[in-house]
Amino acid sequence: MKNQTALNPTFWSGVINYVRASAQPAEELTPWDFREQIEKKTVLVFSTSIAGITEQLMVTSRLNALVGEKNWTIDLEDVDHVLRVVCPKSAESKIISIFEDQAEHCELMS
Repeated sequence: MKNQTALNPTFWSGVINYVRASAQPAEELTPWDFREQIEKKTVLVFSTSIAGITEQLMVTSRLNALVGEKNWTIDLEDVDHVLRVVCPKSAESKIISIFEDQAEHCELMS
């Protein structure tokens, strides 16, 4: 009788994913790489006090590091200066603290 594990496609897809993940250099991994596999991403919408590009530049590098460059936008023309972020729900408090560290207002909209 053959080993059933060796014939199981789920087993091999897990092995392939493990090899792919371990092949990435450590500097390419962000803190969210492993959490994303566990937590589902959602769109969080915040009201902010960011009024212009100058204020936006003060939070850009930290938001990029936390959620990724293409995972957030700030609508400077909206009355509420709306920030939209694609991330796990658990990132909410970290996003708010990024703004508070720059003396800016950031509040989750319901």
